[in-house]
Amino acid sequence: MEENRMPSKDESEKKVKLYRKKRILIPVLFLLIAAILVAVYWYMFLRDFVSTEDAFLDADQVGVSSKILGRIKELTKDEGDRVTQGELLVQLDDSDLRAQEAQEKENISLNQENVSLAKINLQREENDFRRTDALFKDSTVSWDQFDHAEKALAIARAQYRIALALVSTSKAKLNVVQTQLQNTKIMSPMTGVIAKKWVMPGDVVQPGQTIFTIYDLQNLWVTANFEETKLSSIRLNDPVLISVDAHPGIKFEGRVTLIGAVTASQFSLIPPNNASGNFTKVTQRVPIKISIERKMTANKHDPVMLLPGMSVEVKIRIRGNK
Repeated sequence: MEENRMPSKDESEKKVKLYRKKRILIPVLFLLIAAILVAVYWYMFLRDFVSTEDAFLDADQVGVSSKILGRIKELTKDEGDRVTQGELLVQLDDSDLRAQEAQEKENISLNQENVSLAKINLQREENDFRRTDALFKDSTVSWDQFDHAEKALAIARAQYRIALALVSTSKAKLNVVQTQLQNTKIMSPMTGVIAKKWVMPGDVVQPGQTIFTIYDLQNLWVTANFEETKLSSIRLNDPVLISVDAHPGIKFEGRVTLIGAVTASQFSLIPPNNASGNFTKVTQRVPIKISIERKMTANKHDPVMLLPGMSVEVKIRIRGNK
């Protein structure tokens, strides 16, 4: 019957050729579509930009430290607390300095009494010298008596000057002690948030030892490290798109405010030295400072927590830069 008829040889060859054509054409078609999509993506999103993931949020920071050696008596703030400029942060033990202050005040009182005594002695010697001088001119007293009176007057004047100098020295020492007492109260040098506490009450701190680290969270920016090969395309005030890893659905806008003067490697603990015989060329990165100007979301007033050190991605629009 016709239904059970076997396909002819020509019909089988046509089916095999058509199958082979489809097997070749479909992958080629997919590759062509993918190439078109890549080209469109490059034209729309990459052609006019340079980007990097080597970027992070940055802010002004300061290390609060002591100017003198002392034991911490009290810490008025803890990590995460907000502080204002001039607010008391640390109180050092001042008992020894208080004792020194009392001692110097007593020394001043004693030296002032010595000044009074030296002044009385000087006045007496001046009177004696005036009488002796008059008598010497009348040839009533000898030269030895006149010379003795003159030297006694010089000694009295020197003792008076020494007494005055001792008072000044005691006052200077008192000022030093009082300055040290002021240094036992450590104030906040800036307004911000305490990011790290390095010591505890009872610890003895050395001069210059960091006690708190404070960040100014009201003035954040992005520090992006771009390859040196991309610097020729970047200019000041170029617009920037910023994506923060902690907030993937939110975009920020900014501008290039500063291009670093040296590469980031120059600030490393051991800067590279390429003067050796074995040299391997490594593309260097230059830090670029980017401001954060506004948030690009529908609800622009929604609070967004941005913290120094957060990882970000930046794309700088460079179209037209040469």
